[in-house]
Amino acid sequence: MSIKSAHLEHIFSWLEKKTQLSSTLKADIQKIAGLRHIEKGELLFEQGKNITEVFYVVSGCMRAFQTDEKGKEHTMSFNTQNFWLCDYKGLYLESTGSISSDALEDSQVLAFNMLDLECLYVKHPELATVGRGFLQRHVATLHDRILDQLRLTAKERYDLFLKKYAHIEQIAANRYIASYLGITQQSLSRLRAT
Repeated sequence: MSIKSAHLEHIFSWLEKKTQLSSTLKADIQKIAGLRHIEKGELLFEQGKNITEVFYVVSGCMRAFQTDEKGKEHTMSFNTQNFWLCDYKGLYLESTGSISSDALEDSQVLAFNMLDLECLYVKHPELATVGRGFLQRHVATLHDRILDQLRLTAKERYDLFLKKYAHIEQIAANRYIASYLGITQQSLSRLRAT
């Protein structure tokens, strides 16, 4: 099994939990997938640039963030193995990207050009169904995240973060975790002390 095939097994395993994969679909996915190695601190994509790809995290940890006009970074998500990552606004609205993504540790991702993926959706309707289901779950997850920011206390948000992403606390800098939670680093230190 080549290195690329070994990496593709991750996405095939993920997809097989959602649909039956034919050998033709696997071959078509392999044709359009590109493997990228992202070193710790390196950007995968950058705010303000055009975005044409979606990414599947094979290994490592990626962070999605937005930088405001004052240069302050706002962490939106942490993406680990089997997570999809993209600037969906930039991709679907065909505008420049509104977020960036960097590696919190050496990472590997599979890159898919969205036009190529759309062609596969036409050729393989079962893949389109998986893609639609993924986007529906993604919207629901974002909905929950917004509601959590609005209704939960900082302590409750931190406890939820630990429950969902305990392993990320060992990887991510305090400023990234605090930003994700919508609190200062000092508040994060106080929460950890309690």
